[in-house]
Amino acid sequence: MEKTSTHFRINVGKIHYRDLNNKIRQKISEGYRHFILENVIGQRYIGAGLDEDITIEIYGVPGQDLGVFNGGSKIIVYGNAQDGVGNTMNGGEIIIFGSCGDIPGHMARNGKIYIRGSAGFRAGIMMKEYGDCHPVMIVGEKIGEYAGEYMAGGIIIVLGYGLGRGESPVSRHLASGIFGGEIFVRGEISSSQIGNGAFVEKAKWIDVERIRRYIEEYCRIFSLNIDEILSSSFYHIRRIGERPFGGLYVPSNKVSSGVRPVHINLLPPCASACPVGIPNPMIIQRLKTGRVEEAFELIDEYTPFRYSCCGMVCPGLCKAACTRSSLDEPVKIDEIAKKYHPTGKVRILEGKKSRRIAIIGGGPAGLSAAWQLSRRGYDVDVYEKEENIGGKLASNIPEERLPRAELDKDLKRIESLPIGFIKGVCVDGAKFREIREKYDAVIIAIGAQRPKRLGFEGEEFTIPSYYFLRAVKNGKVEYDLEGKSVVIVGAGNVAMDVACETFRLGASGVTAIDIQRPSAFGKELERAMKYGLEIIYPKFVEKYSDGWLYFRDGDSIRADFVIEAIGETPEIDFAGQSIIYGKDSFTTNLPMVFVAGDVVSPGLVTHSIAMGREVALYIHSVFSGLPYIKERVQQVDKTRINVIYFKDADGFANELDRCISCGTCIQCDICVDNCPRGAIERRGERFIIDYELCTGCGVCAGVCPRGAIIMEPESKND
Repeated sequence: MEKTSTHFRINVGKIHYRDLNNKIRQKISEGYRHFILENVIGQRYIGAGLDEDITIEIYGVPGQDLGVFNGGSKIIVYGNAQDGVGNTMNGGEIIIFGSCGDIPGHMARNGKIYIRGSAGFRAGIMMKEYGDCHPVMIVGEKIGEYAGEYMAGGIIIVLGYGLGRGESPVSRHLASGIFGGEIFVRGEISSSQIGNGAFVEKAKWIDVERIRRYIEEYCRIFSLNIDEILSSSFYHIRRIGERPFGGLYVPSNKVSSGVRPVHINLLPPCASACPVGIPNPMIIQRLKTGRVEEAFELIDEYTPFRYSCCGMVCPGLCKAACTRSSLDEPVKIDEIAKKYHPTGKVRILEGKKSRRIAIIGGGPAGLSAAWQLSRRGYDVDVYEKEENIGGKLASNIPEERLPRAELDKDLKRIESLPIGFIKGVCVDGAKFREIREKYDAVIIAIGAQRPKRLGFEGEEFTIPSYYFLRAVKNGKVEYDLEGKSVVIVGAGNVAMDVACETFRLGASGVTAIDIQRPSAFGKELERAMKYGLEIIYPKFVEKYSDGWLYFRDGDSIRADFVIEAIGETPEIDFAGQSIIYGKDSFTTNLPMVFVAGDVVSPGLVTHSIAMGREVALYIHSVFSGLPYIKERVQQVDKTRINVIYFKDADGFANELDRCISCGTCIQCDICVDNCPRGAIERRGERFIIDYELCTGCGVCAGVCPRGAIIMEPESKND
């Protein structure tokens, strides 16, 4: 037995299985998480009952019941395995690079079993599922008789990979007595192979999409061609009598399941992903029904930067979370934002108030806070050291990404409010003390302008990205990049902006280096890569000398020009050493002094807008004498969204029609039509449920296309 770096290697040989498992548990208690078992010759119960997140690699042939009661470990066998693989497993993974014997996955309740070769008879017998636990077993080649017998839950997938023409990947009595779960088979299959209580049909596209992620993972593990596998048809086997949306037997008398349906608008995935929480489905629904002004008022409640941020510079976190992506491509919320954005007079929500609020910094966070407070009647002044407001939106984001004319569409609406803008004023210690005495509350939203530096030799000959982008945006470029090689230290989204600008200024080649996997994503990364950017990582800079950038690993790269894009820190010295605030909070130790935006923690423009809005609502609650309750809306369960309703994308008149409106009830009445007891009726936009008739069967929640119905426990008074 020996330790190899962080791994523990065991030459198993004739070690008894009890001693082997005890040795593994002992080493786990000592901190080891990865085990390599060599010369395994039939030891049973390897990895039995392990709940820990560890990895066991096995070379040889393990005995019966490999991973029995497994609760979280990963077991990999580089060869064949015997009977009972994953017997009654509760979690984790078991990966077999060869074939296995009979009854793999017997009574499995969770976890994954991936078998590259074939499996014997009764594979997956009595598999079951409960709650969020769903066992999955994939067999690469063939499976024996009685597979899925008495199956109560989970998924079995048989790929039939590499079989001869006309050879079936399954044997007889498939899914005999099945009363839950489902089986997918790729390849030839006949009804005579199906057991009692089951039926087979060609798998629908939407069903294959549900299991795609498992097949993709399987193909990555075994280096198989996913496109080749998915190019063939699958068959879908499940119990007879299962109909998704109807025919449910309910007794004539009142029988309660202990739960009842509630129609509720839940937080859609896009809004959950958006730092500001913009409810795009609700906005889109209003636009689709002609309630444009209502849509614009809803937008104004969240952001004054609908066009410039949502439409232009945001990398699209909402699009990355869009449910529509599972069908074709995400809803183009950025295009919708540019086409439908508020342009008219800003609505003032409340009357004039006596409280005065100063905001130091006229960037996204400060302007977002000013927008919310001014609309609620507060006397707001914004102190900005530049001659123009907008912060990095105005001075650091390249013109190609955000032309000044486009930004002005939002800034002009902000300036239309009764906000005082004191421009060209740099707040120092004395000015800060004066401001604190003059105003009832102060928000520090100065952003981050002090470039971070790494401290390597020759760094004084490099340019921080902050100054480079400002010079380019303001037309004051003093650098001749024509035909030069440029190296950018850092590979985040700001570095991508730098790369695009250097290419635009004539650089012959641009390389971004980073110490870790690049954090750049979205449109910024795509634009830079199209220009021809090369990204190299991991690289640690040692020095910059004579036009070469040297790394600690001995490598070097030609660099006529080096730009550091590793972020900035705030310059908040004017507030004195006494100010204290956390990286996840907008409050400080100074009474009624708050912080927002990059001064708290560097992030996207959307993060700054979100924090500005939040601190404004907090101040409003304080001055209103009300407790501050942060907005928390239950997120819709994506598994409850029935995307099959939205598969057909043909005939959409515009982008608005592509939105599924996840978690948002649009009064489609499908729940009304499908209630087995007719317990639901709609009156206008309200649904009335007769709880004397309702049995809590859950059909309405199951058929709701958008997941806008939840089943909640009945109270004792119901």
